[in-house]
Amino acid sequence: MPGPPDDPTSPNGRPRRPAPRGGLEGPPPPRPDGPAPRKPARPQPAREPVTITPDTIAAGAVGGTETETLSPRSARRQEAARRKRRRKVAIGAAAIILIGGGGAFALMSGGSGGDARAAGPVKATTTSTTAPAFTPFATATTKGTPITVYDSPAATGKVVTTLSPQTEYLQPRTLLITDTQPGWLHALLPMRPNGSTGWVKESDVTVGSTPFEIKVSLSQHHVWLTNAGVPVMDAAIAIGKSETPTPLGRFYVTDPVDLQAKPNGAYGAFALGLSGYSEVLQSFEGGPGQIALHGGAWESMLGTDVSNGCVRLLNDNILQIAQQVPLGTPVTIEA
Repeated sequence: MPGPPDDPTSPNGRPRRPAPRGGLEGPPPPRPDGPAPRKPARPQPAREPVTITPDTIAAGAVGGTETETLSPRSARRQEAARRKRRRKVAIGAAAIILIGGGGAFALMSGGSGGDARAAGPVKATTTSTTAPAFTPFATATTKGTPITVYDSPAATGKVVTTLSPQTEYLQPRTLLITDTQPGWLHALLPMRPNGSTGWVKESDVTVGSTPFEIKVSLSQHHVWLTNAGVPVMDAAIAIGKSETPTPLGRFYVTDPVDLQAKPNGAYGAFALGLSGYSEVLQSFEGGPGQIALHGGAWESMLGTDVSNGCVRLLNDNILQIAQQVPLGTPVTIEA
């Protein structure tokens, strides 16, 4: 950029069958108001009379009626049978206890066969769907007086440079802030070499901000304008040729130049001068070789490498960007 001027059925849905009333299904069921038929008594074998003795009573082996008598041998047999039944019952109960206990152990140990440990409470996990808050880019603008730049955040630091309160295009001197210290601001400087930084006193400037950012991809020949990180506009571009490549890095808008009065000039309807400079051309047509994003009638050149280092857009695109971005808006140029 040169100098000033570039559904009846059963519950399962099937038809209900009539209730059976004899035949193969057996006798009909009793009526609700009559007694149920009783099964015939089973014939019982005749028992020999036995004599009840004190010993059998003491042994608890008496059964039946008082007319029954029991021989000592029969009593012993019945007693042995009862003891056998009791053992079986006890063994069965023990087995049930063991099985139940084993199941409980398996539940506690997780079936691992190792030490039983109670499982800890399940921790609830939540996934945040809230996008992180966007932090605007900080800027610093002159208060109308020169801005002294230091190499460290201290008044005793070395003075790197002193910036005039206005740019060559008569814009208020504005810087992009990259870091802060109490009372101090670390800024990107509009000077060679590209990427130069320094510290300025916070009291010497007015701190502002911008949510906009311009991103340029040289390999894709494309530019994007984002607002709070959200793309709001994009366009095809032409970039610097191999002899005069567009420099890579982090820059910012320093000089918006309205050329709508002569939209067919070399810089189209608008030019956004940046804080960066050509790394090949130390000067260009009377200017310091400052790079810019500018408009023009470049339809046939979009997607090519033809410029002297500037980023060329169509007039409609550059105007859309220029009407939104303030001074200090960062511009990132990537390969």
